[in-house]
This record gives sequence, structure tokens and C-alpha cells, in this order.
Amino acid sequence: MGNLSAHFDLSEFKCPCGCGGENPSNLLIERLEKLFSLMDAKSIIITSGYRCPDYSPSVGGYRNDAHTCNIAADIIVNKKDGGTYSAEDIAEAAERIGFGGIGLMQGACHLDNRDCEPFVNDHWFGDECDGRNYIQTFQRGTVFPGEKDEEPAKPQKKVKIMIDDHQYSGLLTED
Repeated sequence: MGNLSAHFDLSEFKCPCGCGGENPSNLLIERLEKLFSLMDAKSIIITSGYRCPDYSPSVGGYRNDAHTCNIAADIIVNKKDGGTYSAEDIAEAAERIGFGGIGLMQGACHLDNRDCEPFVNDHWFGDECDGRNYIQTFQRGTVFPGEKDEEPAKPQKKVKIMIDDHQYSGLLTED
């Protein structure tokens, strides 16, 4: 056992094959804590954390997916009233927090940090149930309990520009 943060333990991220792989990135834990707060969750269940390159294909992943890089988690978010949030609700909240990889799953949501950590691409919003891989945004204007009376964040787009042979990237807020 090893506490990673207030709500997550290292044991939740271990590869199910028993290889000993675990160690989620610090940014992943930080963003999951922000999600916990935004959604005012009772708990977040990690249904899949680290998966070694040999195990990941056995559950529909790839030998080099975000799970094998310790930057991903598939999650379920439990509400304080006893219910669970939909995958769409989790995806919307995760987009606001800044997750660069978000995938709708049956009853769960895949989240990863491909936008900030080494990976083959820096953005993916998709639906693993129907195969759509290029969802524009999950933003619907939902107000989550952790927002209190704050106005929901506006959708953002990642942009890259070149100025004087230097590449800059950042987020632009849409009106």
C-alpha cells in the first residue's frame, strides 16, 4: 500500500497480470484529484490503471497505449447520493480539467495525459463503444457540485503557432 494522494492509493494502479507495474504519473494523480473535487465525488474507482505491454492487448488495448506509459486510468465516479456519474458527465468534467485523452466507455471513462506527457499524439476524444475517434468536445454546460456558484469553464482548443522559428502551444478559450 502507498498513498499517492488524499483519494488514491498505489495499489489501485497495479497491472492485473501481477508483473509489479504501477507508478502512475504525478500529473495523472493531480488531475484525478481535481476531477474528484469538481464532481464532489464520494469516490473514484480505478477500473484500469497501469497495464504492461503484454497485458494491455488482452483487454482490448495496445502494447504502446497510454496505460502502458503510466499516464492513463479508466474510471467510474460515484456520487455522494449513491448514484454514479455517466461516462459523458465524467468526460465533460475531465475536458474542463485539461485531460488530452478522453474516451467514453460502457459505464466508465478513459482519461489520460497525452497532452502533457510523452505519447504518440497529443489529443484524442473518442467513444470506445461506437468507434468515433474525433469527438470535438464533451462540453454541454453541466454545472457540477464542486463548482458551487461559479460559471462553468468555456471550451478550449489546443493551438500551436510558429513565430521566428519557435513553436509555441497553448489553449484558446472559445466564446
